[in-house]
Amino acid sequence: MVTKADKGNSMIIIYESGYTRKVQDFISNNNFELVPLDVTKKLQCDIKTTIKGCEIIFPKQNKWKYNSLNPTTPTLKGLIKVHKAESPIRPVVKWMNAPTYKSAKMLVKILQTHTPLPYTFNVTNSTHLINDLADTPYDHNLRLASFDISNMYTNIPTHKLLSIIDTACSNNLVEESLKRDIINLSKTIIKQNYFQFEDMTYWQHEGLAMGAPTSSIFSEFYLQYQENSRI
Repeated sequence: MVTKADKGNSMIIIYESGYTRKVQDFISNNNFELVPLDVTKKLQCDIKTTIKGCEIIFPKQNKWKYNSLNPTTPTLKGLIKVHKAESPIRPVVKWMNAPTYKSAKMLVKILQTHTPLPYTFNVTNSTHLINDLADTPYDHNLRLASFDISNMYTNIPTHKLLSIIDTACSNNLVEESLKRDIINLSKTIIKQNYFQFEDMTYWQHEGLAMGAPTSSIFSEFYLQYQENSRI
């Protein structure tokens, strides 16, 4: 029996047992905890309570738009990294039916509007990098180093993230009531870090949720903080 995993426009076919083993290796190596019961109903109650308390982000007449009526546990599948040694998986989590999906998308818009990041050291693609390097003097002794963050979302230390976002809000003169809503909503979304694989539900107590709309911008907040404070 075989299963299939996409890699770009190509199709990779491996034995199902091998695919399952690779996903289980990823789960084991990232310290996910097996949850005996489906926690989606409790998490739905948590986000409903948070939305109810966010008077600035979610005006009373629009709160219903951000409550998922029938949320389900996010599901994980693995894409095979054929270019890496031993071909590990790239985890892909379907988060569209998660309890906080709609509110997470709203939070991204709020953060982009009120706490714009400078992206001073970011490149959007290889062409952008080439253009940035075009006028850089170089000789045969110059070396270019590239560092990769392994499983970035799952390795972002979330215990520091709320204070970093709080500082970004203060630096951008965000009104206190809106800042309070941003922090409370961020806290609830960060906690909802779980997924399902083969009818088993897993929870991660540290790191960002794979597939969540907020994980990209949350990661950028943390990485830019490190750049500005450490490097």
